[in-house]
Amino acid sequence: MRNRYMFAAILTAICCIAAIVYALHIWQDKKPQPKQNVVRRIMTPREPIQKPKTTQKKKAKAKPKAPEQPFISGTITDTEGNPIADVCVSNGIVCMLTDSLGKYQLPKDSTARFVYYTVPADCEVPVHSAKDRTAHFYQPIVKGKTKYDFTLKKLPGGAETSYKMIVIGDPQVTNAFNPYFNTAEDNHVEISDVERFATETMVDIRRTIRSLPQGTPVYGLSMGDDVQYYGGYNPLLERQIREVLGSSEMRLFSVIGNHDQDGNPEYLHKWEENWGPTDYSFDRGNEHYVCFNNVHFYGKYPSYYSPGELSDRQMEWLRQDLSLTPKSKKVILCYHIPLTFGNNPFHKAQSLNIASEKGHYSSSRLSALLSMLLEFKGGYELFCGHTHFAINHEINHDGHHIIEHCHAAACGNIWQSNINICGTPNGYYVYTFRNTRLTSCYYKGTFWDVQKQMTLFRADTDFNGESYAADWNLPHKRGIIIANVFNADSRWRITAEEDGVEYPMQRINSRGQDAFATGYHRKYAMATSYHFISKQNSYLIMNHLYYYEPKNADSEIRIIARDPYGHTFTESAEEIIVEPFRNYAHYYKEE
Repeated sequence: MRNRYMFAAILTAICCIAAIVYALHIWQDKKPQPKQNVVRRIMTPREPIQKPKTTQKKKAKAKPKAPEQPFISGTITDTEGNPIADVCVSNGIVCMLTDSLGKYQLPKDSTARFVYYTVPADCEVPVHSAKDRTAHFYQPIVKGKTKYDFTLKKLPGGAETSYKMIVIGDPQVTNAFNPYFNTAEDNHVEISDVERFATETMVDIRRTIRSLPQGTPVYGLSMGDDVQYYGGYNPLLERQIREVLGSSEMRLFSVIGNHDQDGNPEYLHKWEENWGPTDYSFDRGNEHYVCFNNVHFYGKYPSYYSPGELSDRQMEWLRQDLSLTPKSKKVILCYHIPLTFGNNPFHKAQSLNIASEKGHYSSSRLSALLSMLLEFKGGYELFCGHTHFAINHEINHDGHHIIEHCHAAACGNIWQSNINICGTPNGYYVYTFRNTRLTSCYYKGTFWDVQKQMTLFRADTDFNGESYAADWNLPHKRGIIIANVFNADSRWRITAEEDGVEYPMQRINSRGQDAFATGYHRKYAMATSYHFISKQNSYLIMNHLYYYEPKNADSEIRIIARDPYGHTFTESAEEIIVEPFRNYAHYYKEE
């Protein structure tokens, strides 16, 4: 019992103590507490540490920087300040037309190098200078600059109804002095390529222009390979040839070739620095010219596709350009490497099903290009260079008959002589356009009479170990006459008139070589591989050689060539070349 009372007393004491502790805790909570510093971490942009306030005046807050415009823009006007509407403007990626106020707006693109316009048919072609009449229709895109205006000069009589277009294949000047021979006995001559082009090709072009009726509009087009950096890179070479090309009255455009680039960005940049964009267009008369780079390199040691190719981006640019072009015009595509034949193809290129051209292909883009071109009521033409031999190449593709004008080189065998590897003399072409019609085209050999459009040979003549009979499996000792008609194709009519009676000549149309040209270069060329002009060049196609077997050995014979434009050219059998050396194109008679 006593223990029970003791336990109750202890429990009561404990309860009292607990009550006292609780009362003290309540009292402490109600007592005011000092404030404590609290660190708060907020995810905001880092700002500079604020300096303690001073008595100095607060600095004014900087104005917010205006956001950079996502486009470039400008206005196209004439010399009177009037806006010019419906001019196609491009940055090489997007094309658009100026509005009624002459304004345009293009999206910015870090890869774009130029802003430029399609020269309208009723405006002058702007040039680099009074002495350098190469086309200047562009402005380089400069960082930070967003406005690019252009002023065009209207032609006094509006768009031309007729004009001449002089087309020059492969000037291809080098740093080297390519030696050549005037006669078999002479020592070789060394003159720089630029000097030869200036004193031969351009001198003759100026003569041709002076021979035209006064006031005839004349324009020029170089088909690329303006330069070739043999002998090392020369940063002045592109400018030199541009100024020479621009030294006549004609206003001249150029496409870019493989040797203008050679897979080297520095070379490409130099070409752009001198010529502007590689993909562009311009209008003359009722023709729309589209120029583009179809040379695409690949591999560690840059090779290029042949036939030529275009990238997806280029195809989209071309589609846009043509979509903005009136469908009443004629379109002329201008590029360097042929699209209809080649033997180093892109893997999607199509094989030519032509027995005489085994191993050749057409571009993987040819069908797509044709589908765009067929919309134009004025038709189309295909212009290229590259080969150093003349050929109007004809194929049937997807049910369409195509003629691709592959222009002989102004430099011939890279300035090793005055003849191309197909026997065509160094020279150029003179086209006449009237409305949308190609009314005339002839080949003008440098310092040759304009009426001389062919050369004649005997099949059996030995040209330094080469002969036409051997090359083309022709009968021997029958007096067979060979006519090399420089610009001929299937539309020409070539006949041999023997004793007043005309007989058709047989056309050669196959891979092979020209015996005279091969024989000359085999013996006298010093700087270029013989393979370039021989049968071993599997790229070479001949289609402008014709042959005839005389009925009688003593007959009077002349060769008559009629082109599709109504012109007739003749050559007497008395002019047949039988000398193994006679470089007929190289020997210039004093006038």
